[in-house]
Amino acid sequence: MKLCAVVKADAYGHGAEEVVASLSNIADCFAVSLYSEAISIRAVACGKEILILTPPTCEEEILACARNGFSITVPDLHTAKLVVKTIRTYHVCVQVHLKGNVGMNRYGSNASWLGRICRYLQQENGVHVCGFYSHLYTTEKQSAMRARACFLQMQKVVLRYYQNAICHLSATYASMLGKEFAFDMVRIGLGLYGYFPKSDVNALPLQKAMRVYAPVMLSRKYSFGGAGYGEERVNIQKGDYLHVLRFGYADGFFRKKENGANGCQSCVNTLCMDANVRKGKAKKNEWICVMQDAEETAKIAKTIPYEILCAIVKRAERTYDYE
Repeated sequence: MKLCAVVKADAYGHGAEEVVASLSNIADCFAVSLYSEAISIRAVACGKEILILTPPTCEEEILACARNGFSITVPDLHTAKLVVKTIRTYHVCVQVHLKGNVGMNRYGSNASWLGRICRYLQQENGVHVCGFYSHLYTTEKQSAMRARACFLQMQKVVLRYYQNAICHLSATYASMLGKEFAFDMVRIGLGLYGYFPKSDVNALPLQKAMRVYAPVMLSRKYSFGGAGYGEERVNIQKGDYLHVLRFGYADGFFRKKENGANGCQSCVNTLCMDANVRKGKAKKNEWICVMQDAEETAKIAKTIPYEILCAIVKRAERTYDYE
């Protein structure tokens, strides 16, 4: 079974180039969302296949992918025709993964059209169909089983035309459902970074890969006025200590006080764009961890770990521990 490491969105905020470099001897291929992301990891991927999950929208994008050796997603007949038109015009070859729709209704062909797409592409020697995939739309077991049954029917159609196509359905959650969901390859995204899409799945002791720190810029006694913008402030009296951390909503944390950052209970107001005013004394220039568990942060902020990981490192300087 092959492993596809999903490193889209800058490796879920962890830094795609560093993640790809660390996995280049482990992963069989890499998946990204956009052409620009594929370009950014091309050098460190060491010749491994790079699959672009978002379908191309124009000839220029298909041509660029063909010339760089990237694999593109073909989810419908319209995209298939655009691919064929491009390779005929520019006399290039391109690698393709077909995508089927098993219930998400985002990208992907319904079963009724899949055979027609296969027949159309089979007539063109410049199109190398090397894979077929889909994506589960829910973490509910019964729905996942129905989606798998749909995928099996479409797989039969694809293999009738492309018997060596690599078939893959499992992202992180589906990879935990059993071997019957694995097929030829699994695509691990969130799990690479220490999280499961469903919080009650604890089959593996994953280590969370990211921590975020912010420096203490100032510590002072409160004497008058507000604390941050506006009149709102929380239970502070003259003589109480306040400290300021250098992070704000421009760094990707939510502006509200209950933003899930470590210690947000001590926030005396909503975040500023670049600063967070908190109650208590702190040492100037000390670095304080403001995120060590995106799942816990997400619970407080009422969102999901994916959004937290992708958002809160917008302006962060990354350092890596390779132990």
